Amino acid sequence: MDLHEEREVGMLCLAPLLLLGYAHTIETSWHHSASLSGAYAEIQTCKDGLGARVAFSNDWVQLGPQFGYTWMLGDDWSMTAQAHGGIGYSNTVHPLTDVRQVTKWNGGIGLLLNVDRYSLKIGYDHMSNGRGYAPTNAGQDMWTVGVGLSF
Repeated sequence: MDLHEEREVGMLCLAPLLLLGYAHTIETSWHHSASLSGAYAEIQTCKDGLGARVAFSNDWVQLGPQFGYTWMLGDDWSMTAQAHGGIGYSNTVHPLTDVRQVTKWNGGIGLLLNVDRYSLKIGYDHMSNGRGYAPTNAGQDMWTVGVGLSF
């Protein structure tokens, strides 16, 4: 087995991927939220199959399962699509309403371009408290970009 091939531990795969990047808060003319923009780190048990993921910055943290599927593009080139969810915590104050926004859940998607052990990721993340259109659930949306290394 190659050193960088995925290994399964129970049902989870184990071929760790470490990503460092930047998360930027998404705001539109109809959706405003406190800024969570800044540097972030992400650790995945693997980029393919069923795995676990933790991502964090100074202002938020996410933890939960993820699933990825990879398509080979060439000898060392591939593309991976991922979906994740789970716990997502942030504690901010809405800039327009001054209502405290505490998130509890997260979900997101990502697309990775991989060359050998290196990855470039772009993604979208949403965190909320699951209360629909309640004033305390404005939600937090972010796009992310990061670079990573598989071990």
